[in-house]
Amino acid sequence: MRVRQIDNVLDLFEVFARERSPLTLTALSELLDTPKSSTFNVIETLASRGFLYETKPRGGYYPTQRMLELSRLTMDGDPLTARLHGQLEALALATGETAVLSVRDQQDVVYVDVVECTAPIRYFARVGERRALQTTSSGKAILASYPSAERDRILRTLRYQPGPESKGPSDLSAEIEAAEARGWCEDLGESTADVLGVGVPVVTAGRRYGLAVAGPIYRMLGRREELAAHLRAAAGRISAM
Repeated sequence: MRVRQIDNVLDLFEVFARERSPLTLTALSELLDTPKSSTFNVIETLASRGFLYETKPRGGYYPTQRMLELSRLTMDGDPLTARLHGQLEALALATGETAVLSVRDQQDVVYVDVVECTAPIRYFARVGERRALQTTSSGKAILASYPSAERDRILRTLRYQPGPESKGPSDLSAEIEAAEARGWCEDLGESTADVLGVGVPVVTAGRRYGLAVAGPIYRMLGRREELAAHLRAAAGRISAM
């Protein structure tokens, strides 16, 4: 069960990430669609803990560096994630496309690390973003890592969009079996329009990951085999850790 108060705090930080400017109580209340009294309580609590400060009297609030410092300290305590990040950097450099590492969370994938490429036109993703498990190349790759019986059980629990072109559990099962045979999964505009993703599974340290690269379809379409080779090589290095 989701906790509304925590949702409000996370929503507030996402608003600041999007707006990138100090915001008054009134502006935050409107953007969050919450009463001023509730918004004020969140602001006061975060300010008292050092996560927000008032830029000047009535000039609006903005986050301090405290969240960044805590995030850095937390990530420093996870040596596996730090080592995987280096592999994502190498993968983005080798392919010229954005590299994404995902984990499964029930019916979704969550991006736990992202390294964007430097191309002016590129796939943009944020750490913490969620996508439907069956619509992304990394999600399909995670599904491919399960034994077939377990995978079929998971497929029956997923949410499927209605429509004439919608895939069901049997369609997705057949797609993943074909992907296993060729050595990589793909998302051809299913998760994000005009974006192609190529993904492979990684199982290491008791965790299942989906490792993928994604970019504009026009640049990716003729390179899938090449990209898959880079992905498999990176997955092998990660598994060897």
